[in-house]
Amino acid sequence: MDFSFSKNLERDEVLFFQDSPPPLTYVDKGLVKFYILNSAGKERIIFLGSQGQFLSGLGRVNEECRLYLQAKQDSRVLFFEEKDLQKNLEQGRTEKDLIESLFKQMNFLVREIKDLTFNNFSARLAGLLVYLVEEFGKKELLFSHQEIADMLGVSRVTVTRVLGDFANEGLIDKKRKKVTVRDISGLKMKTGGE
Repeated sequence: MDFSFSKNLERDEVLFFQDSPPPLTYVDKGLVKFYILNSAGKERIIFLGSQGQFLSGLGRVNEECRLYLQAKQDSRVLFFEEKDLQKNLEQGRTEKDLIESLFKQMNFLVREIKDLTFNNFSARLAGLLVYLVEEFGKKELLFSHQEIADMLGVSRVTVTRVLGDFANEGLIDKKRKKVTVRDISGLKMKTGGE
């Protein structure tokens, strides 16, 4: 694959995009989160990318919001400028993976819009936990309460309260920077599914 530049990131290392990010990013190894931070310091996670995923459509930054990438584990990320993307597509190297990744990203955003529109917070949080377990294939989720709040656009206190309710119901175990899902079917029922 031809790419413009790459970056190796250690766990928790943050990469700040001074200017607009390249139009396409590929997670070659690890797990990363893309997030925006506004001038008031409020963070919103846009997308989580795992090994083998392309991320696109991250948009342009402005004075009100800045785009960041943070490694959730040791990671390697490749960045593609438009010329490199075009070259790879002409050579048929990335079409299938790119299309699958973009559909995954689009489904993530559609799920979020649907949840914001139709679900109460408890159902939204349950849906996010189910999504993360299914996406990453692990019941142990290494996300802090604050990161979960940043994915849902709410306060950490709200997340902690509802996670406590889920723990009392036996759906999860929660510890500092970790949530372990014990009953995925129970969480799915909270979302209105199953």
